[in-house]
Amino acid sequence: MLSDTGRPPRLRKFWTLAFSMAVVLGAMPVGPSRAQTTETRITGTPEVIDADILKFGKQRVILWGIDAPEIRQGCVMNGAFWGCHDAAKRQMQLLAGRGEVTCTFKGDPDPFGRRYGVCVSGGQDLNAELVKAGLALAFEEQSEDYMPQMADAITAGVGLWQVGVNFEEPWLFRRRETPGGYR
Repeated sequence: MLSDTGRPPRLRKFWTLAFSMAVVLGAMPVGPSRAQTTETRITGTPEVIDADILKFGKQRVILWGIDAPEIRQGCVMNGAFWGCHDAAKRQMQLLAGRGEVTCTFKGDPDPFGRRYGVCVSGGQDLNAELVKAGLALAFEEQSEDYMPQMADAITAGVGLWQVGVNFEEPWLFRRRETPGGYR
């Protein structure tokens, strides 16, 4: 049986329900535990998974063009163990904890669906700030974007570049210690 509009009543009910759900879902607020995603970026309050990996809901974002010490990677400072990974992760927690973070995706996702991104909070490029603090390296295999910040960190002698610190490049450590060399 057709209605007065020429459509079956079930179809009209379906579209009414679909439209109502779209309105309700579109009006839901975005808070710290919920992130907005578009094709080119993601915005929200991320969880810091690692010094160079943020997580917005289920989406992980690996910071583009930089590489920080791995969790199992130790550094040596003046002959004693130094938790360089822990120092780098704490710095990223400080940087990302200042407010909403927006990561603009770069390149293709990795084999696990994780995206690479340049992440900004309060007008600061978090990737650049971690490198400037000497707690991540510019990852030249991916990009030369952060080479000037690494040169500044070396000149200032901060983080991994302090006098008396010995470390292995994170990508070399990962290739040796992690199957496939993935983060």
